[in-house]
Amino acid sequence: MKNKMIIAIYMRLSQDDGDFEAESNSIANQRDLLLSYAAKHFENYDLLEFKDDGYTGANFNRPGVSKLLDKVRNGKIDCIIVKDLSRFSRDYIEMGAYLEQIFPFSGVRFIAVNDGYDSDRYKGDVAGLDTSFITLMNDFYCKDISVKVKSALKVKKEKGIYANGSCTFGYRKDEADRHKLLIVEEEAAVVKRIFEMTLEGASSNQIAKQFNAEGIKTPIEYKMERGIASMRPKAGHFEWSASTICQILRNATYVGDFVYDKYETPEVSGKAKLKPRNEWKIFKNHHEAIIDRKTFAQIQSGRGIKKAVRYKRHPLIGKIECGCCHKSLRIERTKNPYFLCPNRYVTRNEGCVYRVNVQFLEQYLLFELQEEAEKQADIQSACKDAKNRIEQELKDVSSRRKQICRKRKELQEAQSGLYEAYVFKRKSREQYRKEKQEVQDEIERCMEKENLLGVRIKALEEKSAEMRSNVYEYLQKHSVAEISQEMAELFIKRIVVYDECNIEVEWNFLENLPEKLLPYQLAIT
Repeated sequence: MKNKMIIAIYMRLSQDDGDFEAESNSIANQRDLLLSYAAKHFENYDLLEFKDDGYTGANFNRPGVSKLLDKVRNGKIDCIIVKDLSRFSRDYIEMGAYLEQIFPFSGVRFIAVNDGYDSDRYKGDVAGLDTSFITLMNDFYCKDISVKVKSALKVKKEKGIYANGSCTFGYRKDEADRHKLLIVEEEAAVVKRIFEMTLEGASSNQIAKQFNAEGIKTPIEYKMERGIASMRPKAGHFEWSASTICQILRNATYVGDFVYDKYETPEVSGKAKLKPRNEWKIFKNHHEAIIDRKTFAQIQSGRGIKKAVRYKRHPLIGKIECGCCHKSLRIERTKNPYFLCPNRYVTRNEGCVYRVNVQFLEQYLLFELQEEAEKQADIQSACKDAKNRIEQELKDVSSRRKQICRKRKELQEAQSGLYEAYVFKRKSREQYRKEKQEVQDEIERCMEKENLLGVRIKALEEKSAEMRSNVYEYLQKHSVAEISQEMAELFIKRIVVYDECNIEVEWNFLENLPEKLLPYQLAIT
């Protein structure tokens, strides 16, 4: 008995969809349309639902479509149905790649109901001009609306109209006028206290530590209480940090200024980049201030002055972390230098690393390195043999893939010749169709083989890369008395420290010869 067809319906609603389309494009209406279409045109199927509410179609950075494409890659979907092509993507190039290459190769049927597109009509052929025109117009629309929205927002901000999506901690939008900022007294009290403590000489770290001890709610917790944010804390609870305090102390919003044009986006839906501070634009006295300008200026004058770095960066910095909170350890340059967890003094977590002597840790690592070097010497020859076999198989597989690629290109040329023979009446319609289908089937078999060989080549290249520099040979050539930057980069992946008696080291070289390094033959006929 044939298994049920797996049908996926996908719905998307962008924040940029105009008000006149809001009802027709709503997630609920898209769902009703797609369910009705599936019930009318299919029998004996299972249905999966994917949606992205509030995401642009200009790129594929969407959770719903990512889950959908994961299932496509795993062969768990037979058909995808969307309201129209723009719901799936507005990117002309990406949309074409999926319609012409990815979905046909994966055996996935794609249907856009309102655009009248069904990939089953184009098997062995490209989509019609009308479909290409629609996807191109969707791409142009996306870029055009992006430029218009940015221009409109820029004009509003230059007039002093607050057009940001969220508010700075301490403020909220006026319910009667969403372009106006009002002070939230409870939050403002926290902001004022931060500035007062800073004037009294407290550091950002000390303020964060004090707030955590007193159980003062963090900015995100205040937003969650007001129902304008939703987030889960990594460590089970939210905590103040020195960086949060610094951001508040630098924010000119608290003196009543509206700062805008801080970021630039080089391309549509690209990653926004922070512009230099001197290029930011400021609308003075835009709203009621929480902090007076004299206090703000006094604090700014003492901030941003960095002490000269006199010490060379320790080679273990960035590789050593606390076993309790997994924060990177910091080095204290005392007479007897030691590593400690900076989070311990902010959260008062007694499980965080208090003190680990730097010299002790270096000697411990050198001893462990020597021990590991002896193990490496025993498997050195085995690793070399394995690598030679891998490289030979890689050469053979690459050659086989090139042969199949050439054969596929020859078949595609032959397919063009068949059409020419049909046009000039050298072949009948039935003969042309039969031979064309045979050639198309052979082309698809070649593409499948190419894909399998490509996967194998990638796996072999990864295996070959795993044959890292041999620690035994390195120690034989070098006189090692301390941990150098080169050694740390070559041989140490990560160090997890609980205390001086509990240290876990993750090495960056082979501790044995894994079975997966042994090459196997890929049977492709």
